[in-house]
Amino acid sequence: MTKIAILAAVAALGLSAAAPVVTQAAEPAAQGIMKYAINKPSTAWNVYGAGQTNAPVKDKAVTGGAGVRVQVNAPTPNTPWDSGAGQAVNGKIAKGDIITIAFWAKAEPVDGGPATANISSVRVQRATSPWAGIVEGKVAVTDGEWRIYTVSGRAGMDAEQGGAGVSLHLGSAKQTVVLGPLFVLDFGANYDPSMAAK
Repeated sequence: MTKIAILAAVAALGLSAAAPVVTQAAEPAAQGIMKYAINKPSTAWNVYGAGQTNAPVKDKAVTGGAGVRVQVNAPTPNTPWDSGAGQAVNGKIAKGDIITIAFWAKAEPVDGGPATANISSVRVQRATSPWAGIVEGKVAVTDGEWRIYTVSGRAGMDAEQGGAGVSLHLGSAKQTVVLGPLFVLDFGANYDPSMAAK
């Protein structure tokens, strides 16, 4: 499955009526893509950090009509993990599996600037200290429209069932990002990672 097919399948699940990747051809893929999900797709982000404020928002462009707006007012560029958002991963991960993190997001302007946000780390990590990273990348949220952002990679270690979570580091800059539904997909060890490249 290519990155476009993954995005089309996720979009076809009905998460955004306005997403440009929704096509009739993607519908059969959407029905089967959930067999790879190792989380419960949700907008139930756990947001943390003294430098941020957050609030639920209503938005009909996303299934369920909701998201979470996170405003980073006191950034910590040297320790961007001081403000962030996360969700649990319920499934088990085997070292070598190809993992794709896919989530809906949009940015809002801050102080008259452009609607952009920098998520300096998007990672699946172990759920206990020292929070070792299993798959990691970064994402630039490019505008104020809902889009699917993805990070894919090969798992660097195992995680037992319920032993991992997704973490987004948001504290790198003064910014506002709205987070929508999150999907974590495990395609197994034999999937070609170049097909789901960032």
